[in-house]
Amino acid sequence: MKYRMCVFSNYLDPLREENLIALTDDPKPSEVYDALRIAYNQGAPGIVNNTRMIAPITEEEDNYDIIEEVWRNRHLQFIVRWINRKITLCIGIETYRTLGVRVRIATSMINKLVNEGYLSKRMSMRIHYYLCENVRNESSLVTNEELPF
Repeated sequence: MKYRMCVFSNYLDPLREENLIALTDDPKPSEVYDALRIAYNQGAPGIVNNTRMIAPITEEEDNYDIIEEVWRNRHLQFIVRWINRKITLCIGIETYRTLGVRVRIATSMINKLVNEGYLSKRMSMRIHYYLCENVRNESSLVTNEELPF
């Protein structure tokens, strides 16, 4: 059965090719998140510093704008690391309610940046949209991967 590709499916390819993590060529979404946690626990810093959960999966202009904003904004970098530690790495092990609460906390953190003048409202809305979409989609992929249809 071919699974829908999750946000991190191809992110782990270099680690798989070097046999640093065990992952099949067509992994289930839960296996991808298990491997992501293993890589993080082994000290892969790129996992908490990446923007995959707050940007579109496709190569859109939004993706580059968000990446540029994260690179230049240290306050947003802190939030991205928090999102990846508290939400991304918890997909597949936390309940949808817990993840939902954490998305709300992340949203409050992003809104605080807007209120303090560190982030534009337009950029915060884009980040919030992609965060909510990606978390919902990724959680659904993991939850529904064993369904027969």
